[in-house]
Amino acid sequence: MLTTLKKVFKSMKWLMLLSGTMIVILGITMLFTPLQNLVTLAIFISISMLISGFSEIVSFYNEEKVHRSGWLLASGILTTLFAVWALFGHGTKTLAAMFPFVFAVWVMSSGVMRIVGSVSLKSEGYGLWCWILAFGVLGTAFGFLLLFSPVLSEMIISYSIGFMLISYGIDNIIIFFRLKKIGDYIKNSYGELP
Repeated sequence: MLTTLKKVFKSMKWLMLLSGTMIVILGITMLFTPLQNLVTLAIFISISMLISGFSEIVSFYNEEKVHRSGWLLASGILTTLFAVWALFGHGTKTLAAMFPFVFAVWVMSSGVMRIVGSVSLKSEGYGLWCWILAFGVLGTAFGFLLLFSPVLSEMIISYSIGFMLISYGIDNIIIFFRLKKIGDYIKNSYGELP
């Protein structure tokens, strides 16, 4: 049991370092190739949709006949067909081209929701409603700007994902050093683990 624990601890420690390093490298590449990253993201989403579509179809046939929903089967078929089109019919480039516009609309709608929320907060007497209104107006204006500047939107998406990956990778590397420190402490204290 103790030998197995040693092996698991040692392999987990080194996997954290390896995965952390690879994720940091992936994050850095995302910073330098924003357009290619959106295509990769579209491929990843398409594969996820393909798996989701298949699982919905399988779920439909695994249900008892009286409980089967035609909507579940229709959703599964449509999702699978869309994923196949995206993966094999050059749809990933179309999806990648849509991301900047979807992102811009999301930023704009978030700004509008903040504006609406600030009006509601003002009517309830909260003092910070003006800050929420200001951020709502800025968000709406920024989303409008992104709508007409898809390159800027692409770069923001890619940089956001890149920085998230870099921070996640650094976190894994930090965990490696903490696990190493814990292993050294246990080894020195009990002579049990590496």
